[in-house]
Amino acid sequence: MSAVPPPAAPPAPAAEDALVAQVQGALPGLVSEVRRTGVRRVTARAPPERIRDAVSGLRALGCRHLSAMSGLDLGERLEVLYHLSAPHGIVLSLRAAVPRTAPHLPTISDLFPVTGIYEREIHDLFGIEFDGLKDTRPLLLYEDWPKGQYPLRKDWKPAGAGEVKHA
Repeated sequence: MSAVPPPAAPPAPAAEDALVAQVQGALPGLVSEVRRTGVRRVTARAPPERIRDAVSGLRALGCRHLSAMSGLDLGERLEVLYHLSAPHGIVLSLRAAVPRTAPHLPTISDLFPVTGIYEREIHDLFGIEFDGLKDTRPLLLYEDWPKGQYPLRKDWKPAGAGEVKHA
């Protein structure tokens, strides 16, 4: 029976700080607000029209795996977070905000094929369109789901909300 190795110690803050400096130096104009947010966590922001270039640049810096994508409703704007695995076990979360009234981002499904599923999910739940995405079928919602109804938006009200039906 082999012994289980102890868990790896978290990297010193120097690893996150080095990644912040590397991203800032290599991708000026593509990313902003690059900062360490915790142990093994770095965040950055990219303009929505440059998200493909920013993701490509981060990939060239060693972020070769997209572990997840998530959406946020921040009121006047919607945001997509691209969670990328960076060297030294660091997760870099790249944020792109779009206006609520025109929620469009270019797809990155050709850069990371797994994102097609995430983009479909975010479209279903938040209504963000991913321009260039080839498969736009609903992923979580049924085919006859009412158009323009996005259940994770803060202003969404289910049909019949407030009505109490008794048997």
